[in-house]
Amino acid sequence: MAGEAFRKSFQEEKEKLKKMTPADRRWYIWNYYRIPILIGLVIVFFLYQAGGAFLRSRQDCMLYCAFIDQSFAGEAQLDRLKDDFYARENFSGRQVITFDTSINLSDDLYSDASLIVFQSLTGTDTVDIIITKQSVMEQYHNQNVFLNLQDFLPPQQLAQLEDDFYYDPETSSPIGIYLKNSVLPSAYGLDEDSILGICTLENHPEVIQDFLSFIFHNA
Repeated sequence: MAGEAFRKSFQEEKEKLKKMTPADRRWYIWNYYRIPILIGLVIVFFLYQAGGAFLRSRQDCMLYCAFIDQSFAGEAQLDRLKDDFYARENFSGRQVITFDTSINLSDDLYSDASLIVFQSLTGTDTVDIIITKQSVMEQYHNQNVFLNLQDFLPPQQLAQLEDDFYYDPETSSPIGIYLKNSVLPSAYGLDEDSILGICTLENHPEVIQDFLSFIFHNA
């Protein structure tokens, strides 16, 4: 009886969803099934983190870069960027680069789950670099997510990149770099209004400097 009731209820929900527009369907699913969806996403995320931790114990992640709210043309561009930088650095087989495109803070359907991932990655010093939009920089500028570039970059690099700095609206400290003058938009399809922020120096700060030199033509 319970099984029959479940099947009937499932069929009714299926028919109801069929009659909705895509926008109404997304709204209905998110509002009525938000909690189980979030629970499922959290479980998947922690499984992903556990698997990642196991892999990282066998590998050395030289650079972890999260691309947030980007609309660039596909994963192939990022794979090519990763391959080009990997070849430049001449890493060994155990040394890896991670480009994470899973976080979308502007999409109503996925923003809650993405926020959980975002806070976990930044809170555990997992992510080295975030490439995102000004709206995200403005939202998180006072939450200790992005480092003051003056505390990290050497004087020569500071001077070369100064014209492209994004400044904290409260402290006027440089916490980001506009990427319109880098190779990322023209060569790899990244949005021209993207900004790069540095989140931690706990892993391989020298590789972060090398990455900046790579994308700004040896800055």
